[in-house]
Amino acid sequence: MASKRAERRRSCERKARHVSAAKAWVQAALGMDKHPGTHLHVYRCQFCGGYHVGHAPQMAESRRA
Repeated sequence: MASKRAERRRSCERKARHVSAAKAWVQAALGMDKHPGTHLHVYRCQFCGGYHVGHAPQMAESRRA
């Protein structure tokens, strides 16, 4: 089980904070255009309350493979 500090590092501290989901989606679209085949999503951060762009979470089944 990860600590809250480790969770925050992974999900918030090193990522750009966007004030709205729309602005975050613009950045996600630019990233997907620059790197075809990359699937990004926007999520609201539980730590800072802003929006971040990240890779889509993988299902547990695909991690075992």
